[in-house]
Amino acid sequence: MFGFMDEIKQARETLDAHTAAWVAKVGAYDRSEQWRADGYGSVEAAIADACRMDRGVVHADVKLARKLEKLPLVAEAFAAGAISRRHASVIATAATPARMAEFTNLEREFVDVARKCPPKELAGIVRYVTDALDGDGGADAEDRIFQRRRYKQSRTLDNTLAIDGFLDPESAGVHETAMRIGRDRDEREAETRTQAQRNADAVTMIMRQWLELTDADTPDHVRRNFVYVVDLMETPGIGPELIAIARSERRRDGHLSEATLERIACDGNLSRVIMVGKSEVLDLGRTTRIASNAQFRALIARDRHCQAPGCKEPPTRCQAHHKWHWTRGGPTDLDNLELLCWYHHRQRHLDDARARAG
Repeated sequence: MFGFMDEIKQARETLDAHTAAWVAKVGAYDRSEQWRADGYGSVEAAIADACRMDRGVVHADVKLARKLEKLPLVAEAFAAGAISRRHASVIATAATPARMAEFTNLEREFVDVARKCPPKELAGIVRYVTDALDGDGGADAEDRIFQRRRYKQSRTLDNTLAIDGFLDPESAGVHETAMRIGRDRDEREAETRTQAQRNADAVTMIMRQWLELTDADTPDHVRRNFVYVVDLMETPGIGPELIAIARSERRRDGHLSEATLERIACDGNLSRVIMVGKSEVLDLGRTTRIASNAQFRALIARDRHCQAPGCKEPPTRCQAHHKWHWTRGGPTDLDNLELLCWYHHRQRHLDDARARAG
């Protein structure tokens, strides 16, 4: 009796066959080079434009089509709907030029396995065989995966952080374990967050804890540097009322709300920068090579941004520069320090070195 499960299976095989027909058509168009006559610089650009597809997706289809030209048995099973696109991709990806001679003898066996198991299981079997073919115990295959690792993050227009990444299996295990432990420790009684939100909170918590444990002495410590500026010319005394008249700023991109200030003050470094008038900052440091956190906060209060002409990069992207170089006898005090963004800091030292040379 032909039941619902049979219908599902048949629909899946039909979809796989149609996908194979699409990949075959892409391959034929690629080989014909008709895309040049159509006015495109690549087959990917032509198909992406005509079919309103992402070029990366088209590139994967073109790559698979080219591999299947050399794997006729895989292409035949794919066209019949006997294996899926993922099955075909697993075998095709492993069929590198250096292995192609051996793959000719193994292709039928791989197709037989693909007909009987899911793609992930097939990938394990194919890798076991290819490791033996390579004769290096899988080191080369493992390194190729490792070299694909990436972690990208970028600020969006509303100042949030977009993250994209790819991790090798070993690193993936570390991340998954840390994420699971982070979620467990952050679990709440009445949980209203989505899984994605819990993951985001767990990552932030892990990073905060790491920064708390590290012994790195840096102004970019996890606890927000909550700086209030006191002008001795205007302030009669230092007492509880001082907070009410402090000029408190977020040094990255504007003023903080009262609620945010209260939150940061609960778990931040509250520092006092004492000034005489509007420009003279009292020296907070001593003669050492690296500016102390106190000195860096004083530089923020005084300079406010990169001091290179026309540059307004905020302190979060700046370093403390010795105007009279420390290696040439210059002290590490506020009179000899200024904020320079990373680009202008490098450029200043480069210019100085060129001037001495010449």
